[in-house]
Formats: sequence, C-alpha cells, structure tokens
Amino acid sequence: MGKAANIFFRLTDAVTEKVGRAISLIALPIMLIIAIEVVSRYVFNSPTRWGWQTTTHLFGVLALFGGAYALLHGRHIRIEVFYERFGSKLKLVSRLLTAILFFIFIGLLVWQGYLMAEISVRGREVIRGIIHFPVYPLKILIPVAALLFLLQGIANLLRGKI
Repeated sequence: MGKAANIFFRLTDAVTEKVGRAISLIALPIMLIIAIEVVSRYVFNSPTRWGWQTTTHLFGVLALFGGAYALLHGRHIRIEVFYERFGSKLKLVSRLLTAILFFIFIGLLVWQGYLMAEISVRGREVIRGIIHFPVYPLKILIPVAALLFLLQGIANLLRGKI
C-alpha cells in the first residue's frame, strides 16, 4: 500500500480507538442511573421519570460507536464453528458476501441516518412523555457513528482483514 493508504489507516484507527475509548465511559453513567432507578423503585417505591429514557439513549450511543471499535479490534461475532470447516474457496465467498452486506448496510445507515437526523434537527425533535427529552442531538450521532464504522470497514477491507 502507498503512503496515502498508510496515513488513512493510521488516522482511521486512531480516531476509532480514541472515540471508542471515550464512548466506553458512557457505561459509568448508565450504571449509576440504573442504580438510582433500582433504589428509587424498590427502596422508596418511587421510580424516576427519566431513568429509562436516559439509559436507553445512552446505551444506543454506546452501541453505535462500539461497532466501529469492535471492528477495529476484530471483536465482532463470527460463527467459527462453520467458517473453519469451509474450504478456501468457500471462505473467500463468505468473506466477499460479508463485505458486500456490510457495506450495503452501513452505507444505508449513513444515508438514512443523515436524512433522519436532518429532519430531527429541523424539527427540534423531542420524545413526548413525562419529560420532553431532546432526541435530535442523539440522532445526529447515528450517521456520525455509521460513517466512522464505514471508514473502519474500508480500512479493514484494504488491509485484507474483512
């Protein structure tokens, strides 16, 4: 690979690593909020009005960015029981099919996530309920995370890791 490819690899890996590590810290407030919710619900018989929505959205952010981080470190689930029994041609077909499906799915997620985020931002979308939780900042993260996932997938493909 050329110099430009190596720069792309290093930059993509570095951004994915830093973002993944930073986003992993979201697990701490999730655990704290769940603990508060459990104590409020079962000790004081007074559940919070905001706990469920907040943890659901925070977990969504964690899952979105965690995908690219897992791809960087080769941690996505594989069905090795079957794959290891494949011949070399079937392994190649399997990797090719997986790559095609990955890029179609992630490409659609970037595109549709952007459209969804644009609509959400324009309308200052909030979740209607007991509290009006603004959801548009979280929807902006969908195409951002998908784009990072896509870039990491491209880097892995060019390195022969997919």
